[in-house]
Amino acid sequence: MDPPVTRYLPRDGHNLAYGVVGAGPADVVWFFEVQMHLDLLWTDPYMHSLFERLATYSRAVYFQRRGFGLSDPVDHVPTIEQQAEDVLAVMDAEQIRHATLVGIHSTCGPQVLVAATAPERVNALMLVAPYCEPLLDYDRPPRGWTEPEVIEFVESWRAAVRHWGEGLTVPLTDSHVDSPYNRRLMAMLERCSASPSTMSAHLEASLRIDYSHALGSVQCPTKVVLVSGGSIPVAPARYLAGLVPHGELVVTRPSPRGAALGEAWSQVQTMVEELVRGSVPPVDAGRRFAATLFTDIVGSTKLLARIGDTSYRALLARHERDVRFAVTEAGGRLVSTVGDGTFSLFDGPVAAVQCAARIVEEARRLGFEVRAGVHAGTVEPTGTDVTGLTVHVGARIGAAARPGEVLVSRHARELTGGSGLQFADRGSRRLAGVPGKVHLFALAGGQPTLQAPRRHVSLNPFDRAVLRAARRTPQVLRSAAAHANARQRRRSEEN
Repeated sequence: MDPPVTRYLPRDGHNLAYGVVGAGPADVVWFFEVQMHLDLLWTDPYMHSLFERLATYSRAVYFQRRGFGLSDPVDHVPTIEQQAEDVLAVMDAEQIRHATLVGIHSTCGPQVLVAATAPERVNALMLVAPYCEPLLDYDRPPRGWTEPEVIEFVESWRAAVRHWGEGLTVPLTDSHVDSPYNRRLMAMLERCSASPSTMSAHLEASLRIDYSHALGSVQCPTKVVLVSGGSIPVAPARYLAGLVPHGELVVTRPSPRGAALGEAWSQVQTMVEELVRGSVPPVDAGRRFAATLFTDIVGSTKLLARIGDTSYRALLARHERDVRFAVTEAGGRLVSTVGDGTFSLFDGPVAAVQCAARIVEEARRLGFEVRAGVHAGTVEPTGTDVTGLTVHVGARIGAAARPGEVLVSRHARELTGGSGLQFADRGSRRLAGVPGKVHLFALAGGQPTLQAPRRHVSLNPFDRAVLRAARRTPQVLRSAAAHANARQRRRSEEN
C-alpha cells in the first residue's frame, strides 16, 4: 500500500490536514498526538504495516490537532470544543455516519466530548494514556494522583518541550522503547510537527483541561488503554475508566527491549480491531451531553409598568430576535421562550457562555438587564423539548444570577479550560429543589482563545530532505528504518 494523498479541510480560515486508508466495512477515526506526523509515520515499516492491517477491516481516517504537522499554522490554542467539532467535520467530509473513535493522550478529551454530545455518531471509543482532570491550577488534587506524581508528570513534559526536537517524549510515552535510535526518530517527528513555542502553548493548555464530567454521558463501549512504561499512573486511569458506564481499563504488556516505535503500537492496534469487530449495544440517540443556557429579563414587571404594554411587547419581540440570532450564530438551539425567559442548548459550555455574554450586552444596549445561567450534563428529549436534572439545575442557576451576570456551574466552568474565559468564584449555595449545594462561578471576562505563536515549523536541511523523501519515495526510508531496527534489536539481545 502506498501512502495516501493528504486531504485538506477548511476550518475557520485554515486548512486541517488528514489522511484516509482502506475501504473496510467499519470506520475508525484516529485523533493523533501532536508529534505523530502524517507523512513521516509511513516511513516506519512497522507503522506502515499497522496502516495496512487497519485497511483490511476498516476505513481509517487520521489527523493531528489544528496547527500541527501538515495543517496550516494557527494563532491560538483550539478549545476542546473546537477540536471535537474538527472530529465531526472530518467525519462529515468523508460522509461517515458513525465510527469508532481513538484518542491518544491529549486528544482523548475531544473524542470523549464527541462521544458524549453526539452518541449516535460513535460506535465505540478508545482512550490511550488519557488524563481527564487538570494538573495545573486545580481547586483540589486530581483524583488518583499523588502530589509527587503530578509534579513529576508536569515537570517531565515541560522538560521535554524545553528540549523539543531531541526526542525526550519517547520515555514519557513508553520507557521500554527508549533507545538512541527511537529518540532520533522521535526528534525528527517533533521538529517536523511543531515549533517549540507552539508546543509549549498547547502543553500548558492541555494541562488545564477537565472533561471528567462528560465521561458519565458516554454510552458506547469504551476501552481506556494504559501503556506500560508510560507517564500516566494506573490509579487515575482506573478512576477515569470507572466514570464511563461501559468503561474498561486495559494495561498493555511491556514492549520488547529494542522494539521500534511502530512495533510497540501493535498491541493498541489489536485492541482497536477487537473493539471495531465486537458487538455494539443500542444507543439512545436522543439522550446526550449538552450545555444549557437560561436567560431572564430582570425586573420585567417594573419595566412593563414603566413603558406600557405596547412598547414592552415590541421590546420583548426585539429581545427574542436578538437571542434567537445569537444562539443560532453560536451553534446552539433555542428550545423555548416562556414569558421573558429563554432556554437554549449547546454542544459545550464555551459557546453557551460566550452566547450568554452577548445576550446580556445586547439587552443592556436596549435599556434593560438580563441574568443568565449555564450548566452542563446529560439531557433527555421529550418531543420538541428536553428535560432531566441537568435542565432543572440549569434553570435554578439562571434564576440565581445577578442582573447582568452570567453564572455557571463548576461542571460548565471546568469544561471551558483552554478557552481563555475567566470566572469569579461565587461559592457553594443551595438551589431550590436541587439536592446538596452547587458551586457557582460568574463570568469575569477573558479572551475567547489562548494565544499561541503562529509559526511555520523551522526545519534544518536534513529534516527537509527526509520530508521530501517521505513524500516521494517512502519505501526507501522504510527499508533503511527496517535495517536500523534490526541492528538495534541485535544489539539489545547481545546486551
